[in-house]
Amino acid sequence: AMEVEPVDTGAEAKMKEDLSRQEGAFGAKMIGKLKKMKCAVFGLRGVGIEVAKNLLLAGPHSVMVCDDGKCRIEDLGTNFYISESDVKAGKSRSTACEGALGEINPNTYFFVHKGEITPECIRDYHVVIVTHAELMPLSKLCVLNDFCRNNGKKFIYAGIFGMMLSIFSDFGNNHEIYDQNGDPERSFVIDSMEIVPQPYASVDEFLTACGGRTDEEVKKLGFKDKKIAACDLLKAKAGVDLDEKRRNTISMNDLLELADQNKATCKKELSGRISTVGLRHLLDEGDWVKLDEIVMSNGPASTKHELQFKFGDVITTVNSTCEIKLHRSNPSVFYIGDVSALGEYKGHGVGTQVKMPVHRSYKSLREQLDAPSMETAFVDMSKFGEELKAHVAWAAIHTFAEKHESLPTLHDKKHAAECVELAKAAKCAEALGGVDEDFVRKVALYARAETNAFAAFAGGVVAQEAMKQTGKYRPISQWIHMNALQMVDEKASTPPKGDRYDHYRTLFGEKFVEKTTNAKFFLVGCGALGCEFMKNIAVTGLGCSKDGAIHITDDDTIELSNLSRQFLFRRKHVGKLKSESAAGSALKMNPEMKAGLKVHNSRVEPKTENEFSDEFWSGLDFVINALDNLKARNYVDSKCVMFAKPLFESGTLGTQANQTIHVPHKTPSYQEGAIAGEGQGIAMCTMTNFPYEPLHCIEWARMMFGQVFEDGPAAYEDLRKNGTGKYLEKTSKNVSEEHGTLKKTLKWVKIASNPTLEQCVKLSFDHFIKFFRDDVKDLIHAFPEDARSLSETKEDKGPFWHGRRRFPRAHEFDVKNESHFEYIYRSSCIFADIFGITKKSGYPSRQKIAQMVASLPVPQWEPPKDLKIQVEEDQAKSASTVSTEEYEEIEEMRGEIKGLDVSKLVEIFPADFEKDDDTNHHVDWITSGANLRAWTRKLKESTRQHCRMIAGRIIAAIATATAAITGLVFLEVYKLLQETEDINSYRWTTLNLATNVFAIELPPDPAYHRTRTEERQVMKDEEVTTMKKKVTCIPEKFTAYDFIEMKEGKDLKITDFIKKFSGGNKGLKITLLYGANMKGGAVYQEINVGFYKSQKMMKERLVKMMRNPMQKKLAQKDLDSAVSMLEIAETQKSQTVLEAYVAAYGPLTDPQRNMIVLSADVEPTDRELEDNEELDIPPIKYYFK
Repeated sequence: AMEVEPVDTGAEAKMKEDLSRQEGAFGAKMIGKLKKMKCAVFGLRGVGIEVAKNLLLAGPHSVMVCDDGKCRIEDLGTNFYISESDVKAGKSRSTACEGALGEINPNTYFFVHKGEITPECIRDYHVVIVTHAELMPLSKLCVLNDFCRNNGKKFIYAGIFGMMLSIFSDFGNNHEIYDQNGDPERSFVIDSMEIVPQPYASVDEFLTACGGRTDEEVKKLGFKDKKIAACDLLKAKAGVDLDEKRRNTISMNDLLELADQNKATCKKELSGRISTVGLRHLLDEGDWVKLDEIVMSNGPASTKHELQFKFGDVITTVNSTCEIKLHRSNPSVFYIGDVSALGEYKGHGVGTQVKMPVHRSYKSLREQLDAPSMETAFVDMSKFGEELKAHVAWAAIHTFAEKHESLPTLHDKKHAAECVELAKAAKCAEALGGVDEDFVRKVALYARAETNAFAAFAGGVVAQEAMKQTGKYRPISQWIHMNALQMVDEKASTPPKGDRYDHYRTLFGEKFVEKTTNAKFFLVGCGALGCEFMKNIAVTGLGCSKDGAIHITDDDTIELSNLSRQFLFRRKHVGKLKSESAAGSALKMNPEMKAGLKVHNSRVEPKTENEFSDEFWSGLDFVINALDNLKARNYVDSKCVMFAKPLFESGTLGTQANQTIHVPHKTPSYQEGAIAGEGQGIAMCTMTNFPYEPLHCIEWARMMFGQVFEDGPAAYEDLRKNGTGKYLEKTSKNVSEEHGTLKKTLKWVKIASNPTLEQCVKLSFDHFIKFFRDDVKDLIHAFPEDARSLSETKEDKGPFWHGRRRFPRAHEFDVKNESHFEYIYRSSCIFADIFGITKKSGYPSRQKIAQMVASLPVPQWEPPKDLKIQVEEDQAKSASTVSTEEYEEIEEMRGEIKGLDVSKLVEIFPADFEKDDDTNHHVDWITSGANLRAWTRKLKESTRQHCRMIAGRIIAAIATATAAITGLVFLEVYKLLQETEDINSYRWTTLNLATNVFAIELPPDPAYHRTRTEERQVMKDEEVTTMKKKVTCIPEKFTAYDFIEMKEGKDLKITDFIKKFSGGNKGLKITLLYGANMKGGAVYQEINVGFYKSQKMMKERLVKMMRNPMQKKLAQKDLDSAVSMLEIAETQKSQTVLEAYVAAYGPLTDPQRNMIVLSADVEPTDRELEDNEELDIPPIKYYFK
């Protein structure tokens, strides 16, 4: 065997950075196990090369590959590491791929095995993966599987047969899973606990335990009879007499609830009924939870040794780990064992889910051949039952391969007919519902072909399956058969020509290959998704002819942490542009890409419309997004809508992924169809005063970083660069933030006047005292430990410090306390960066900072006066409210700023939070601040890596999910290239590789604009009320892809535009015209000139009469508004539409642009609008060239 050893980089930190995002997805425990895992991959056709690549990216201890088969020209259609020269040289697949595979991960041992596959060659491996049906006969496959089972190894099989994919997984007789889904362990806050009878598990138990019936008697009863028997038992035992209607309508759950609550019918065994704060605890039946901080009247609060109690046990100390039973209908309640010996619940309590190991048993391949277990979470309702047909076809193909030592010949009808007969003779056929002859025939005709789409998908699924050897995530149970046989066009498919596209030619025909190579498209993003897409593009030849166009762009550079999932990049690429590096790597896979490849390095946004112009978008056939942020996705989607281009969307989050296709007029656009996130965020009162989870502390620290190191210095620099006039003009436009902005600007004017290291330390010390001592003591002063919550009517609602409110404790500064000094040091270093000190002398030593801070006196805390603390979220101050006192302070600060000589202000350098620079102290400051705050609430500390992930908004990303979802995207790309018109032939998919959930669905209908009634929340009398509004759509049922087109030339006046619009759209007039998706002013607004003239006269009088400064200022603003409206009305008479558009939004970025998109508010001319009615029309495309 050939061995490639890990490269010794001399820095463990580099390996850790490589795996940082992977650790965010998998966790440190799985990563530790992964580093010890050894995998053997047999077969390096499409699936095998994808599996090997994904495993190497994941970073196990070692990966061995084996495929002695000679490279064939068609291999280039799925194996991205085989070249034409390898085919000509007659190299084996292993030899051809070993160099490129060995380069993927320098931290993993890589081996190439040559020769026969024997038990001896896999003896040292934990996972054995076979990926090619011709590699060994079925009988040998079963022998290999038996050896794996007998020696504690995991066995996985995957094979592609044309447009059918089969995966089999066997994890042995006793596989331990320590985490089945990878979800974070749930935490909750306890609201109350009471001692109640154990709940009945079922009506059957009620009838046997309370009614004296035997199990056999109860089993014989039907559903209706059980309900009657339960009602009769309640009446006989407890006197609960239900009338006939109630007997017929009552649910089994309600019956059991009545039984539980009645002394005569309840169970004698007791349990603790726990209610949690919030709507739902999100726990599952049989979960285990670690309870803590609960106070009971009797019994020990805790014990030295960790105790575990199953449901039904007598609990001797409640602060322990307990098995739970869910409440039947209340999602915020669960039960634990008998707590009656511990007395009465006195308060407090938190809990955390504890994931207990589970053991699962799997059957051998030999057993599963005739009685297969299908993975139930793989759901494609349009192909319901076809997995059974596929298994029969799989058995027939393998029987044929064993008999002939090869797969059926492509397009060979005799071989296909033989496979049909073999299917009929298969043992599994009768058990699985017979043989679908046409299905088997289609599989056999194309069994030798494979597509990159299926290979990429299977490569992701199988590689993730192999990693489940670590005990994290649930293995597949045990088969997945997937097919897209409807895509095979028997009339169009043509014989091989002897080139790299033969797989696609033999499946879909010559026209498909031509359409593919001539495609003109745009790939937006060259990160994790983008790298996989570039590989898919290369092997399928998408856009790879002189008549094709492959536009790619990404303005980002490569970081070390990218390497664990962006496989086109190596360490030599770090710091280089992603798009250029990805293009270079992809060109090696398919030199024919050079003909159509056009590399851009710009972000796709309004600022770059000179590069990505209207002409550019118009010339595309479709767009593939490979983005990781919503703003960019929405912008690209808006262009696809504007130019009616199909858009392929996908995204990943850890082991989860989804893909959608958006076809003009046939599906919703991305913005209409995208699944919205929670979007709730953390309530500000929770983050500032009442954190109850470590997450709240991390988010608080990130918010404080912005306030301390970014906002103030940025406001100061704004003043220094722009001068007092422009600065004050800018701040006055935002009334709600003017006071705060001026205050922090003046604060930093004072701070920046003394840019010394001593100042850095003093600032850091002052912030420590405020954040971690004074703010906490202020809170305790306002709400002592025995404080009570009172309603508006002064009714006692119980203890204030209850539920999610955790009574705090304050830090007392001690320079010898490492956590205290850590904050001071990190903070001082960041201030030193802001002052530019580090540019001259670097970061100060810890010893020097320690000496400086030790000399600072610790001030005494003084009880605050007029302290106001936000307790509930709805107590937040109205954003537009400015008090008289604040107004006077604003005027005073504005005067102070006017008197400054900005030429004397020294330059400073505002911080910009950067998660990927370990030398800048940013993440260390976040970690220190978060953990100091967590200590004040007795919360668990967070690791630096976790703080980096949360504060840096890092999306946990892994190569397996990325590869799998891009494969499914390309399956949809094939359909578009086949010119598939029926939208029901396309699919949207959501998957989770951790739980084997694959939900494959039809795309939804377009989001039609229909006349409707909407409920909207509005402010009325300082209260939020719900108002109903009628929205009338003209025309009825238009979509986002519909536009009103006006082609009138560039000199068209606004007034003429309004007239022409009304002429072409009878019964409508424009009242407001503005740029679609644009922020800023309007292009046109209907103005009542008479009204504003009278307003102007009235406000002029008021300004002269007013004595109160604030009232005078408000009147002046109204006057200015009236004057402005009159000026706009005058301007609109002479302006062209284009002039008005440019005046509102600035010059067009694209000088060749010939069209703008406008949105309009309209009113009917032939009737009055109804009360609370508005009209909804499509946007207007105005062509001015």
